[in-house]
Amino acid sequence: MKHFITLLFIILATFSTKAQDRSALTIGAGYPLFMGTKSDDLHYDYSINKANYNLFLEKEILLLKKYPEIRLTPGLAYSQINESYKYEGLGGGGKGEYKHSAFSGYLKLLYEIDRQPYVVTDYYFGIQMGYYFHSKTTGSKSSWQYNPDGDNYSNAKEIDRSGEDFFHTNYFGIIAGAQLFGDKETFIQPKIELAFYPSFATVNSYYHNGEEKKNMFQISISAGIGKSKKKHVE
Repeated sequence: MKHFITLLFIILATFSTKAQDRSALTIGAGYPLFMGTKSDDLHYDYSINKANYNLFLEKEILLLKKYPEIRLTPGLAYSQINESYKYEGLGGGGKGEYKHSAFSGYLKLLYEIDRQPYVVTDYYFGIQMGYYFHSKTTGSKSSWQYNPDGDNYSNAKEIDRSGEDFFHTNYFGIIAGAQLFGDKETFIQPKIELAFYPSFATVNSYYHNGEEKKNMFQISISAGIGKSKKKHVE
């Protein structure tokens, strides 16, 4: 998969000089949301859906003049996901806080849904493939145990390591979105996008439930900067 993604970027770099630009650049931000991370244990408090974000920069390319509805979009993204847990039971407990950050490159293959000419908004769907150039996990964890005989135990550890165990090496997603002023020649083109990433990360793996690969949803808002070329219906 690593070599496949690398090859796609090489092909893109060679081909993009001949492709038609739709907008200069698109910048945006997304909110990642993980499902199925609640625990049934009342003594265990786990959180992964607070203060997460994804920042991205991408460029949309009209690859083929005969098929303007097909687009290739390369991009760069920075993601940060915060994970925490706290457990308290009879005579002991533990807690941990982790910050997972990663820098990745990706490629989207998009298809614009055929619309009537008078509909201003463009709707599209497609797939996304990404590869992590660098990832890191930092934070801390601790545990403690109280014994009746006074022989108490406590342990604390700082975390600073690669984020590969959380992010893995690459990711795949399914995308659907809307460009609000797709048929207008505007300098800024706002977009809303929804994405689903199966088995995106290994979460909740530090204290209670063991390693579990979780799916991720993401809602993003972005803006294309630079005039888009108005499409003409023949």
